[in-house]
Amino acid sequence: MKKILRYTAIVLAFGGSGAALAQSEAAATWSGFSAGGVLGMTYSRANAVTTTGRLQYFDNFDAAQIGRTGNNDLTQSRLSGGLVLGYGQQFNQLFIGVEASASTLYFNRDHEKREIFDSPVAPAGTGMTIKQSVSADWLAGLRLRAGLTDHNRLIYLTGGLAATRIKMETTYVDDAWSGYSQGSRSKNKLGWSLGFGGEYNVGKSWALRGEYLYSRFGYTSVTTDVTSTNNSGGTLDHRANLEVHSLYLGLTRRFQ
Repeated sequence: MKKILRYTAIVLAFGGSGAALAQSEAAATWSGFSAGGVLGMTYSRANAVTTTGRLQYFDNFDAAQIGRTGNNDLTQSRLSGGLVLGYGQQFNQLFIGVEASASTLYFNRDHEKREIFDSPVAPAGTGMTIKQSVSADWLAGLRLRAGLTDHNRLIYLTGGLAATRIKMETTYVDDAWSGYSQGSRSKNKLGWSLGFGGEYNVGKSWALRGEYLYSRFGYTSVTTDVTSTNNSGGTLDHRANLEVHSLYLGLTRRFQ
């Protein structure tokens, strides 16, 4: 019995000292400015669409076929790196902040497809080729962050504005009556981002972080004229959007 009591006393004493040590360890303070770098992967998808505008050179059979042939998804996965800069305030366990980011994107994909004409007026065996190219080099954002803190951890949701520059290039050619149409357009696009993430304090002012973001942008469009050796004229309408899945790991420093 004495051995049991002595052992119990030792366990309680050790547990009490451990609890006191855990309580004495200062919890991270997440208020203030922060800056850091991230590295990860992006998976990007652009939906490129080519349709007829004013017909003239084309007939209704051509319009339907161009609509099918010219609807394509362009996808690409790439390494990505960037910088983040933010400010936040902690209210007990609640964290509210804002963060700006800038990262590389490296999206550059093209798609080329040839189809034999199914129009009854087209010469037998002739066809058309549609080539579409979409690219974007960078991704920037300005987002709110809201989350909960637990000692050395911060878990948050984030959402806000996203920006990029989308370039679209298109070419249409056929060997029926030398039909040809070409165009390109570059445009800065605003979109939106939603995501979630977490940070873990690893020192007085440093934290490891992981984050997932989904960003989406509206369509960039261009209309091109059609030339040919037979009934030249008409237009083609081209448009492309972009969505990006980003997964990052990083290291940030707080300035308090």
